[in-house]
Parts: sequence; C-alpha cells; structure tokens
Amino acid sequence: MMDNSQYRERMQEIRAEILDKIDFKSGIVQEITEDKLKTGYFLDVKWKMNVHFILYMHRSGRFWYYAERNGENISPTHYARKYDDKFFESLQHFVIEIESGSFNFKKTISEQIEEIVCQRQLTSYMNNTKWKEFIHAMDEEMSVRIPCDYKTLFEEERENLGFCRHYDIESFNGYHFKSIEWVKLKPKFYECKHRGRLIEDEKIYYDVENEFIGLMKKYSIPYEYDIENELYTIYGYK
Repeated sequence: MMDNSQYRERMQEIRAEILDKIDFKSGIVQEITEDKLKTGYFLDVKWKMNVHFILYMHRSGRFWYYAERNGENISPTHYARKYDDKFFESLQHFVIEIESGSFNFKKTISEQIEEIVCQRQLTSYMNNTKWKEFIHAMDEEMSVRIPCDYKTLFEEERENLGFCRHYDIESFNGYHFKSIEWVKLKPKFYECKHRGRLIEDEKIYYDVENEFIGLMKKYSIPYEYDIENELYTIYGYK
C-alpha cells in the first residue's frame, strides 16, 4: 500500500500517461479539485449531453471507472486490477462507447424516479433530512431495534414482507432514500433465542410502541397505523 506522497505521485504519472495514450475524441478534460483527488478521483472527461468519464485509483493500485451525468452513474462500474495494455484497451473501448453516444439518453436514478413519480402521480412525504433522522432514531435512540421492511419505487407491489432489524447502509437500500416508497415497522414483536438442540427456543416479547411513536413525533415524521396487522407505515411517496 502506498503512502500519501507515493499515491499522489503515482496518480499524476498515470494520469499523464492515460492522457497521452487514450484518444478522448471530442471529450474535454476537466480540472480536479483537491478534495476529489484525496478520494482517488483523478480523471474527469466531459462530452456533450453532460456525459462524463470518471476514473478512480485506489491506494492498492486498483482502478474503477464509469460514465455519469449530474453526479450519478449512467453505466456499469468497470474495475481493473492491473495497469497494463489490457487496461488501456478497455479504457479506449469505453471512451469510444461514450463518443458514439451510447450513454447520451441513459437516465440517471433521479431521472427515473422523477418519471415514476410523475407517471403514478405520487406525492413526496419525506426528504433526505427526515430519512436520516428516522435512521438515527431507529438505530441510536430506540431501546431495541424493531423489525422493518421497505419497498423502493422500482419494485413491484408485494404482499409478503421480509422483516429485519438492521438499519445500516447495506441493509437499508444503500441509504438511497430518494427511491424509497415506504417503510413498514412492527414495534410489537417476538424475538426467538436459540437455547440448544434439546431445549425449546425462548420467545421474548417486545412492546416498544409508545417509544416508537414518541420518536416519530419528536422528529415530525408522518406515519400511518394498520390496526389489523399492528404495522406502522412511513411513506416516502404516496
């Protein structure tokens, strides 16, 4: 693993070599800010239709690149472990794809969401700030994490729910809150604790409904209650 000075020097060397070997056609090389350089973001080339080629380098020497518009991916992310002829061939091929207009009309996630919201005539009930407050409340302020499930705008309607009690980024849609249609929660639930092969599992009942409602009121998060199934729903859109 390279230290900071080696890492920075190596990025500059590779950037210069890429600019020398790769024909970016009508793409225009953009300036990179210091903050972006610190993250490994070291090459940005812009085409018409605001399509950008973005290239990163990890301290380990690995690379990844993709096309984006308005700061959002509009292509798969490509990874490369070796800095060799094959790497340059792959870069040039990808650049040719961009130059040919392959990504000119690819919609970003935000554009897809806007289209769905418009088609279904949905109204937004939450924003990023509210979702972050919700995650903080559930993960940090509840005395016990309660089961939840969520649906994104890109999923089909479903009747069967798959509850879990995790609110980390991997479990909660990568924290891409803008695409969440609803979250359903059960503040009254059983937890089964395994006690061995010969002993029946212990069932522990939790009722943290009042605590949950208190936090929703604290952060002014709107919710609806399904009395039949004892479920609370927080709508991102409705």
